[in-house]
Amino acid sequence: MSGLIIKWASKYRSHNSYIFPISLEIGIMLSISLTCFLASTWDQKYPSVIASALLFSMGLQNALVTKVSQSVVRTTHLTGLFTDLGIELSQLLFYKENAVHKSIRMSIFLKTMIISGFFLGGMLGGLGYQHFQLKILLLPVVMLLVALWYDRLLFRYYHLKRKFSDSTS
Repeated sequence: MSGLIIKWASKYRSHNSYIFPISLEIGIMLSISLTCFLASTWDQKYPSVIASALLFSMGLQNALVTKVSQSVVRTTHLTGLFTDLGIELSQLLFYKENAVHKSIRMSIFLKTMIISGFFLGGMLGGLGYQHFQLKILLLPVVMLLVALWYDRLLFRYYHLKRKFSDSTS
């Protein structure tokens, strides 16, 4: 679904085609969280609906990150990340060229950060759920909104920078 949305959106606005799947993800999490505010037993009555919606949202996120990173980053496959990390750690012993060594180290750092994010997110999510139930979903909603805002800010900055550099040359 995420790939389909990105492909469709890129025909019309290629620089921000990712906004639609992120907005859908935000909408899903916000709906679940707000419904739990309004009907406190909703999460106990419809756990399958909530699980399905959150799994769909997670799939959107995984496909989006995979597409945007051109399959460099996978955000829901820890076993693959650990496998790739092990392979790259062993490659450090065999490749001595600086450029290759630097590339491998950067890839190891990226995978280590993603794995750390999984564990940190899992712990904080579990603790947050104990205290706030599904209202904790407001935290990733806010984080995604901030990411969209920041990306828009960067886009405008680079657009203006390009505009002024073209006018001065």
